[in-house]
Amino acid sequence: MNFSFVHEFDIDVPSYWKMFLSEPFNVEMYAELKMQKREVLKQEDDGKVFRRTVYIEPSTPIPSWLQSVVKKTAYTEHDTLTWATNSMEVVIETEMMKDRFKMAGLYTVTPLDGGKRCRREFKGEVKVAIPLIGGRVEKYMMEQVRDSYDVASRVTRRWIANGTAVK
Repeated sequence: MNFSFVHEFDIDVPSYWKMFLSEPFNVEMYAELKMQKREVLKQEDDGKVFRRTVYIEPSTPIPSWLQSVVKKTAYTEHDTLTWATNSMEVVIETEMMKDRFKMAGLYTVTPLDGGKRCRREFKGEVKVAIPLIGGRVEKYMMEQVRDSYDVASRVTRRWIANGTAVK
């Protein structure tokens, strides 16, 4: 199942990345997302490519129709941001059923209005290879990701409006 989530913000691209990658912003955003745990396992930036690996445990309860198959919803997110293109490859590795669940996407930030604003888009694909319920799981995952990106956009707009975003 393919997906694309788009939001626009009143902030330039370099300031957006500075805010988005900052720890205080991430702490607030993941708190608002009500994640049980978020731990940066690795982070490095050579000036051309920023790499980060983050372990995340959502607090969202597993729907009853899925509880017999999925026991844990924790995952590891692998991000590779190429500064020259303002695009970040995102690969999600689930804690369980790694061979049956594939999710990857491209997170891009592009300038708008002569560079004063920006557009954030996350597009990609999720595939769940579980007989009989794979499509239903994909739909559920897309709803969860969509809702998370909507929450993240609210946090982002609040940071920009409050002047908290690093300029």
